[in-house]
Amino acid sequence: MFNSFFKKKIKNREKNISTLDENVFTIACILVEAALIDENFGSEEKKIITKIIKNNFKLNNIKEIQEVIERAVKSCKESSDLITFTRKIKQNWSIDKRIEVIEMLWKVCLVDGVLEPYEDMLIRRVSGLIYVDDKNRNIAKINALKKLDTYK
Repeated sequence: MFNSFFKKKIKNREKNISTLDENVFTIACILVEAALIDENFGSEEKKIITKIIKNNFKLNNIKEIQEVIERAVKSCKESSDLITFTRKIKQNWSIDKRIEVIEMLWKVCLVDGVLEPYEDMLIRRVSGLIYVDDKNRNIAKINALKKLDTYK
């Protein structure tokens, strides 16, 4: 009886961990795609992606975060499939969390001080795919600009 109880506990814990890992990887892929779109994935962009993941997912292991980012870079270079990741976000996340994703994208795209047309287009596309309207996309941009200095 106790064995089955503990097995269920362990399975639930593993399920939560894998869900967290999947969410982190999904966000990392979207953010890396934004960083790669201008073909200049610099240290500022890597640094801000690391901080975004650390702050939003309450992760402290920088090495683990770097590994997730490296996997995301590899995945994005092999195939830039936004639909898979945006579908997960759209189906599993509340509208408030989806707006936060757009804010994260703005931070990555604005960290170098220049918003390239491709970056703006990517944010518009992701916003549409995860059902974030123009008003909330613009609010997310304003919030990102206000918070950007704390991420540098």
